[in-house]
Amino acid sequence: MTLTSCKYPIEGYKPLQSPRLVEVAQAEVLFTYLHNLLPKLIEEDQRQLEKQSAKCSKSLLPMTNWQDQRSHHATLALVASHIFHRLAPLLRIPYVIEMCLVKFMLGLCDYVHWQEEQVQVHKLLDLIWMMLQDMELRDCMEQLAISLLNGYRFHSFHPEFKYPKQYLALTLAVLRHARTCRHLLTFVFFEKVKFPVFMHIKPPDDNNLTKLLPVVCWDQYFQIDARSTEDDNNESEDEVSKQSYQNFLEASKKLGQKVEELESMQVELLKCLLVTNDPVDGKTSRDIFLEKLKLFLKENSGIIRLQIAQCALPVSLCFFHRLVQALKFYWNNFCLEDSNFYPCTEAFMPIQCFWNDSRDYYELQRCGGLMSHLNRQLGTEVNRAQGIELQEDGRVVKKLTKEVVKQTEEYPKLEMPSGNSLLDLLDCVVLLYHIAAHKQLGKMCALRESMQDYILNMKDTKMKLKKCPGDFVEVRQHLENAIKVFEEKIQEQARQMVWVAVVIYSPSKQNDIAWLMHVVLKTVEKASEYHRLFQYVPEFYIETGVNTFNALRNYLHPTTPFQDVPDLQHLLPLYATFLVDHFADSRLVSNDLKDMLVQALACFTCYPNTLKVLEELPMDKRISMLQSLIAPYENRSWAHTNWILVRIWKGCGFGYRYQYLPNLIPHKAQPTEFSYVSLQKPCPSQEFQSLLAKILLDDISRSTKFLDSLMNQLNWSFSEFVGIIQEIQSLASKTEPLLLESRQVKICAACFEISVCLLRVLEMVATVAPQMFTDWSRPSAELFLKRLMQLLSQIMARVTMKDGAFEHIVTIPIQGLDGVTHYPILTVTVGIMAQLIVRCGGSSQEKATRSLLLDSGFSLDSLRFLLGNDKISKQDKSFSFRKYEEVSVEELEDVEKLLSYLTHQQIALTASQVTVPDDDLCTICYANPQQAVFVPCGHKSCRTCITQQLLGKKECFFCIATISKVNDTKGRQILREHFQPSKS
Repeated sequence: MTLTSCKYPIEGYKPLQSPRLVEVAQAEVLFTYLHNLLPKLIEEDQRQLEKQSAKCSKSLLPMTNWQDQRSHHATLALVASHIFHRLAPLLRIPYVIEMCLVKFMLGLCDYVHWQEEQVQVHKLLDLIWMMLQDMELRDCMEQLAISLLNGYRFHSFHPEFKYPKQYLALTLAVLRHARTCRHLLTFVFFEKVKFPVFMHIKPPDDNNLTKLLPVVCWDQYFQIDARSTEDDNNESEDEVSKQSYQNFLEASKKLGQKVEELESMQVELLKCLLVTNDPVDGKTSRDIFLEKLKLFLKENSGIIRLQIAQCALPVSLCFFHRLVQALKFYWNNFCLEDSNFYPCTEAFMPIQCFWNDSRDYYELQRCGGLMSHLNRQLGTEVNRAQGIELQEDGRVVKKLTKEVVKQTEEYPKLEMPSGNSLLDLLDCVVLLYHIAAHKQLGKMCALRESMQDYILNMKDTKMKLKKCPGDFVEVRQHLENAIKVFEEKIQEQARQMVWVAVVIYSPSKQNDIAWLMHVVLKTVEKASEYHRLFQYVPEFYIETGVNTFNALRNYLHPTTPFQDVPDLQHLLPLYATFLVDHFADSRLVSNDLKDMLVQALACFTCYPNTLKVLEELPMDKRISMLQSLIAPYENRSWAHTNWILVRIWKGCGFGYRYQYLPNLIPHKAQPTEFSYVSLQKPCPSQEFQSLLAKILLDDISRSTKFLDSLMNQLNWSFSEFVGIIQEIQSLASKTEPLLLESRQVKICAACFEISVCLLRVLEMVATVAPQMFTDWSRPSAELFLKRLMQLLSQIMARVTMKDGAFEHIVTIPIQGLDGVTHYPILTVTVGIMAQLIVRCGGSSQEKATRSLLLDSGFSLDSLRFLLGNDKISKQDKSFSFRKYEEVSVEELEDVEKLLSYLTHQQIALTASQVTVPDDDLCTICYANPQQAVFVPCGHKSCRTCITQQLLGKKECFFCIATISKVNDTKGRQILREHFQPSKS
């Protein structure tokens, strides 16, 4: 039981703990004696120091009686012993310690000049260590630490932060006493006292924030244009507003300076615990601190099942920032002593730290899996990288110089000594950010979003009030009351946001996160050079690389602008290289980690400035990125990579220059996340489009597999979509009202969105590399063209069918299916047709036209549906491209040309078409004559069907026999390219 339970008693109630009045009175008398004795002891100590310095300099001093000098010091010590004889039992009582000892020490400590040595506090601690027995000392120190922490946590508010400064200054003075610091670190901190709480700055409540910031000019400070729509503001009001804003800025600046001083004191506390000049039994204070810190991280990592008294996230975030500052300080100091150590700005974790068995990550995975598995698989490689060899008898032998040189050609030379305690501390800082700090940054971002929502709602309410007629008195009063509520809430949240901007999102905190991001990216970059040994890197290093960028770009920004990140021009290319190198890295075994990297790359392409960074990467990096993006879609997260290709194309496709779908009213606070494909502003990359065309045309094998998997996934996604909307149509006809599962609605919307994205990628391929479909000298080009036209015909037929499932779904207002409309899917479908038929001339046009018209699912009525009626009226609810501003005049002309051309060609084709007997039709598709004979089984099909089959497997449709070759009806071998031996 401590004093905190009865420090603030309630009138009419007894405190939980009765005051120890007798003991307090005794202690106060004894501390009065000590107050008089301490200056005498300090004066005597100074006199002895002066005498010693005089002897060292051989200066002549008046002869004094050595016996008198000793008796005077002994007398003072004897007096102190008598005082502590009475005081020692009292110092085991928590009430007395908090009421008397701490109060007495606060009086001795000068919190204004806290940087200076607190001589009286140190002398008092010397006496305590000299006069108290071990048990008394242990209890006294434990209760002293608890009282200091309670005093810091539960202090009353003061506008100058007087009380937290007092307790931090006293705690710092105590920790600067070497023996006390060592004892507290060994037996008290992290165990009986939550030391990280000392690193937290308690935010004032709303009433006290109002005292600190009486006026909040939130519209200017947060750069939000939320001014009233009225235009009757005069110049005098503007002057008052400017003066208020200046006063607000000054108050915010003063608040920031006060907080910075507290943070400086907290960093000094950590520095006291991280010294290395006090080894006892081979352990320094830093070694002990690291042991405690690792145990703290383990308890808060979520690995332990019984989570008891976890550290709060705000405390962990503050602890993280103070650790970073202390680490930088000692890192720079160590660089001056060890030339092998990199400077703080180039810090990283060397690879040899990760394969060391002594490093425990509490069941957290490595990039390559479990540590035991990696040791079995890569143990020999680790020895090779270190230049050592394990003999048969178990002896470890260092390799000869020539062998080491040969080995270093495969593995780079190991950098930085791996046993340094600073590296352990750096590793702990990365883990602390991963398990706690990043989560708290995200939570604080929610406050800003909530405030923005209130501001937008207030603006909308003011607009409604302006438009409301004057005779609607009750409505106007209701709107005015709503505006007052919004203003009060915004003022309250704005003050909280100022605190967040000063304490959590300040430029110094931004620098800490940017530094950590550079450390992690540099670590991954260096480790990646060690080939398979890269798998020893913990997964949380990869995740931290992504999360730190996300924090800088989405959490701190715009409160602390992303453009203000130090050395951003170097950091962005480093991050881009990190994403490009590892989003398809086969050394990563976790699918979740791969998905995270792919989504991070997708988000990186959302912004024009970061997309430009990708375009400026070295050519080999860009080629590697595109080759990974167009890898076959089987057995990987293809939807995410496909979205990146869509982002590269958006702004160039048919009617694809919109940010929001034309049928939707954009939300004023719409987020820009991965899943919001239609919300990204068009920013096409001509650089990547031309590079993609070159890769597709040059690498036939890769492009063939890519297009095959692309069309397979399109067929799957659209089929799933059609199946779901048919189920919804069936339910709608049976039940009233229509009740749908949210999961079913989400899957339906996702399948539609995926289908549109896949079609947009096909549109890009058809535009930048039409030879993939029209140059039939290329293997599978004819097949791909026919498959493409078949898919387009089926999609057009399903979407434009009168009274069909799609038409029915569009007319029903279903929440979550707002994006399922005619426009996005019909624009891309007709865009592909227009590209291959209207814009391509010559033989390419003829091939595409014939493939489309010969498909049994194609109908000219589908194209006529796109243009609707010639005359557009507001009453006409039929679909037509003419109603959309997003469709340009040139694109409308292309559709008209397409319809006219296909109408003419269909008439000519019908007249020349020869009827094929049913027995000669392919029994797979019933659309083409049998032209291919399988060897050795002798079964037959059309050329298109067998070509598509051979892309996946060489088995007969009918008997599943292995096909060795394919002949035409005259016995000549065809499709030789599918039976050629693969290149090694």
